[in-house]
Amino acid sequence: MSSSLGGGLSLVDFDCYEPRKWKSNVYNRERLEVKQKLVALARSVGGSVLGADGSPLFVEASVEHPALWNHKQVDSQSVYFSRHEAARKELDGFIDRSKPMASLVDDPTPQHNHVFLAITVSHEALEVSLRLHPDARVDRQNLERKLDDYYEAERMVGLLSALSHGYRVGITPELTLLSELGEGSVTLEALHEVMAKLPPGGALPRPGQVPRLFYIGIALPRSEAVAKEPAELSAWVGERLAELAPIYRFLAWSRDNDFVSMRQVLDKEKTVKRQRGLQKGDRVRVVRGMLAGKDGLVQEVDAKGHLKVLVGKMVVKIDAADVDRPES
Repeated sequence: MSSSLGGGLSLVDFDCYEPRKWKSNVYNRERLEVKQKLVALARSVGGSVLGADGSPLFVEASVEHPALWNHKQVDSQSVYFSRHEAARKELDGFIDRSKPMASLVDDPTPQHNHVFLAITVSHEALEVSLRLHPDARVDRQNLERKLDDYYEAERMVGLLSALSHGYRVGITPELTLLSELGEGSVTLEALHEVMAKLPPGGALPRPGQVPRLFYIGIALPRSEAVAKEPAELSAWVGERLAELAPIYRFLAWSRDNDFVSMRQVLDKEKTVKRQRGLQKGDRVRVVRGMLAGKDGLVQEVDAKGHLKVLVGKMVVKIDAADVDRPES
């Protein structure tokens, strides 16, 4: 595997995230350079990491400067892999409606709504992880429902047990080595205990408090990371992502991995949106096409938002988007 890290990661890169530098804009340039390295690394090793629907995951990076949604401090730099934009938008509207406004203002980033994989540089280590925010309602419920199904729960236990040595699991910052969750393998009981500690959605962390996320990941200490040649480091990251990808696909909701009946909810919302609230007997005015300006009476509405409208003595087929309700 060819490397995209150039000279690799250095101690200077890790030192960008010393606690004394977190709130300072003076180090934005240095953090930007680390960000660019991580993005290049992610694009070189993440192409084979596919989502639950079989599509490549979308790559984006955290901001390198203090901002409102990182509580005006940069304690680490991450690049994220998550479902592609169209799939995110399909879920975002539903998820955001259930959130308090304070939560949306506190952090509007998509990592709150969706399970994601991450490559992270902090002062002490390089991490590769899977993370699930309490507000990622659909993915969270999908995982919880699967863990209530014996067959699916055993699959999850098997996926975790197959991870190489050194992975930790838990609700951040309380993490435990996987090897300590059971004798030789993870137990279902231990996994349920971990999930029970995930806070309810909408709970805002106090300033300075570490966000409590469901986490599965592995850390490479900075001394070991800088000792690796660029190609070695890229290979290590790629192998860790490949190990976590099946777990990502297991819990990430998709129309083919739907344990919460979300497909029906989304399809119903699409139908309502297409129909624009119109129903048989409504009076409408045509606003586009040859009959623009004419009034009519809705005779039929289908799931795709197509109407049959009685205009004068003839019934015409027209899209719901091409009519308005006439002013009374």
